[in-house]
Amino acid sequence: MSWRLSAAEAALLVVDAQEKLVAAVKEPGDWLERLEILVKGVSLLGVPIAITEQAPAKLGKTVPAILRAAGRGCKPFEKTQFSASEQGKMLGKKRILVAGCEAHVCIRQTVYDLRLRELTPIVVADAIGSRRERDREIALAEMRADRVVVTTVEAVLFEMMGSSDHKNFKEIQVLVK
Repeated sequence: MSWRLSAAEAALLVVDAQEKLVAAVKEPGDWLERLEILVKGVSLLGVPIAITEQAPAKLGKTVPAILRAAGRGCKPFEKTQFSASEQGKMLGKKRILVAGCEAHVCIRQTVYDLRLRELTPIVVADAIGSRRERDREIALAEMRADRVVVTTVEAVLFEMMGSSDHKNFKEIQVLVK
């Protein structure tokens, strides 16, 4: 199997980018901005998106910027399990881009459960946060050691376009600059 990524075979799973969690998640400092760029970019490319909310009555709703970036048709799924693999499976694609928070809890569990469902998770590291950098780095290192693809927002968006001839190239280029 090729690790090359195409928009036709990918989906994005945004895990728990909620008001109270986002306020606590500090590392890296720009993860939420990178997540917003990712969501806008995949929307332009026609990639399906699912958004989850962990116990929203306690942790709040998804931050408005992410909801706006995803578009009106994207309604968050409420969950109580840490893993969001069920919502990833519902996207109907083999490769699931995973972003959101926190790296060492919901992201990590989602990634491993997606594998158990015979899907290929792709971790978009600069669009993932944790309260502490140590937890984030250890989770990313563990996933890398387990041969999970770990990449960045810009790498994913440009790979899905394939060339500067893509109809959305200029729009994506503006997003990542």
